[in-house]
Amino acid sequence: MNFYECVNVYPEGSSSASRMALTARNLGYKGIIICNCDPSRIFMLPAAESVTGIEITVGAEVVASNVRALKSRIGVLRTRYPFLVVRGVTDETVHIASEDPNLDLLVYPCEVRRPLSIATAKAAKLNQVSIGFDLSPLIHLRGNSRARWLAAISRNLQLVRKFELSPIITAGAKTHLDLRSPRDLAALAEVAGFGPEEAEEALSRLGMLLAQNSKHWVGPGVELL
Repeated sequence: MNFYECVNVYPEGSSSASRMALTARNLGYKGIIICNCDPSRIFMLPAAESVTGIEITVGAEVVASNVRALKSRIGVLRTRYPFLVVRGVTDETVHIASEDPNLDLLVYPCEVRRPLSIATAKAAKLNQVSIGFDLSPLIHLRGNSRARWLAAISRNLQLVRKFELSPIITAGAKTHLDLRSPRDLAALAEVAGFGPEEAEEALSRLGMLLAQNSKHWVGPGVELL
């Protein structure tokens, strides 16, 4: 399978792009998508691109000081990068992100007090925005905190299934030590409530999105061959 992982690298992460690429290749990934907030400042990107056996794609994590600026920045970055992600740190960010068809991935926080809403699910479905599940809390949390996180992800998964959304799972890697193999990530997803087939599809979806975005669309559903 063509598995990809979405990562942050130095200076926004702790590992260089080349170190992340080497580790991801050895773990069995076909490629990584570097999603730094400022893709123009990736440290020694050519060294990563020279690593054989793995594809390097430069995307962008979209951040802005306010929601109006966020919408504008999504539009600007869409013309420059093949993959855009937003982290739903606030309700306003989630609202804008889920309603923008130029966005590829909305990483939704799994918090009991901030469950995925029906309005967000409907908007994401309409605009074909994938919902991301960062599984790193399952690794790092313990006790009651982990139990609350598992309850939150279970609630969010119910809405994802109800509205037939496109989930994506990630380890949220900011260092090569955070990376997990596709098999391990799928196992973590099953612990979190994904079915085996759901986990495999969620792992494969990043590659599918990249392939779709690489095509030349002249209009909705119209591809330039």
